[in-house]
Amino acid sequence: MKSYKNLIVIGVLVFGIAAFLTVKYVNFNDLLKNIGYYDEKVSVVSTADIHGHIIFDEEAGGYYSLDDVSVMMGMPLMKHLIDDIKEKNKNTLVLDSGDMFHGTNEANINKGEGVVQVANLMGYDAMTPGNHDFNFGYDRLVEIKDELKFPILSANIYKDGKPAFQEYKIVEVGGKKIGLFGMTEQNALINTNSRDNEGVTIEDPIKIAEKMVTTLKDKVDAIVLISHLGDDIDRKVVNKVDGIDLILCGHHHFLYEKAEKINNTYLVEAGGYSTHVGLADMYFKDGKLAKVVWSVKKTKDKEKADPAVNKVAEKYHSIALEATKEVVGKTKEKLDGFRNNVRSRETTLANLLCDAMRETAGADLTLMNGGGIRESIPAGNINLYMIGKSLPFVNSLVTIEVKGENIYTAVERGIRLYPDGGSNGGFLQVSGINYTFDASKPAGKRLVSITMNGKPLDREQYYKVATNDYLYNGGDGYDELKEGKLLSKGELLKDVLAKYIKEKGDISAKVEGRIKVVNERYK
Repeated sequence: MKSYKNLIVIGVLVFGIAAFLTVKYVNFNDLLKNIGYYDEKVSVVSTADIHGHIIFDEEAGGYYSLDDVSVMMGMPLMKHLIDDIKEKNKNTLVLDSGDMFHGTNEANINKGEGVVQVANLMGYDAMTPGNHDFNFGYDRLVEIKDELKFPILSANIYKDGKPAFQEYKIVEVGGKKIGLFGMTEQNALINTNSRDNEGVTIEDPIKIAEKMVTTLKDKVDAIVLISHLGDDIDRKVVNKVDGIDLILCGHHHFLYEKAEKINNTYLVEAGGYSTHVGLADMYFKDGKLAKVVWSVKKTKDKEKADPAVNKVAEKYHSIALEATKEVVGKTKEKLDGFRNNVRSRETTLANLLCDAMRETAGADLTLMNGGGIRESIPAGNINLYMIGKSLPFVNSLVTIEVKGENIYTAVERGIRLYPDGGSNGGFLQVSGINYTFDASKPAGKRLVSITMNGKPLDREQYYKVATNDYLYNGGDGYDELKEGKLLSKGELLKDVLAKYIKEKGDISAKVEGRIKVVNERYK
């Protein structure tokens, strides 16, 4: 027993000395390398779906869950974290998975001008475009490409039958050649406000992935896909195509706590709205990628903000605040625009907006995609800046004449992805009608009823519908609304809502049963 205790003591002492030496004198990763755990490590920093959130936002909690108290760090703090990673490992790549340039009051100034300036200070090596990077138009995205100090990579966006962007890039880091290529979701041109996209096509990601792997596999030590496909499509890609080592997912704003390995490919995702920075450490052994270790990082310490990035971010924030400081009303309670809620259920902010649209248009009813609402409005005074945060897109109110049958088809379309509150931006919020659906039924057969004033909506009658130009142009796949007769086009939705609130003064929006779910399977 005595000798056993001595062994324990010796073991503790040896471990303590090793730990002390590691902290005091030796980099732990160097120690692992020296003992042969790996030959080389390449760190890959991942950001995604920043959506123009260049500034620190302490009131933006509740992004990933109702109990989430996280803040949007903003790009100055992201830059601090990136620099810290680079300091620990000089063999680091910094990559972004798209939807960077549009989505806030700051980003709307001169069509993403400030976001471009900030991005050029971040140290990115490459990015891929997201669907919302088309929001200022294809021509503006091409201009942005030329203004950036790093390449936009996309292998599946074509213009007039030819690749519209650089398809791939091979970078050498830590003695390893890493092949990078990007892809964008195929519905990008209908899941955006872009209108100048004639001749632009987005090709099948599986076919393009096969092409890129064939092109790169004999030239590099590892292949990284910078993806704005959505991780559901990423999974389909890796189940069909072998040879991609790491996918940096984007589009759905998911926050992966650990890497997911499918076949021989690691999938990771770094959240969205500048709340986190992702880190994928790629460990190479005997010339091959042996393991990927994933972690996410964040900080609330504003004192650590990068000064150069912060200077630019604050400049555009000040411009946006000055332009939108007018107070138009107040609310006693927060108006719920939480991402998962507006894409899966009735909310107070959605009801308020839909009522504003219907009354302004003098319409019978409103159909509004939940994905057009991006943030909640906090309790208290409501100014134009808050409204712009909630409705950042350049969507205008349109009034159309639509047959009842098409309204039934549209509402059925909006619930096809339920209960997914992350990616179902086409979920329809309403005013003037109520609808009920059965969650136990298969997609396409869920709608139970639509009523107006307590009576079933007439499938043969034509109705005056308030909606937005995005849906009227077929956004989110709503082709049935494209068949409607255009009666009028109005102001931007954010201006419609601002004027409505100004007329009302004090806002008291409620959830009142406009959307009901029966046989709910997910509690």
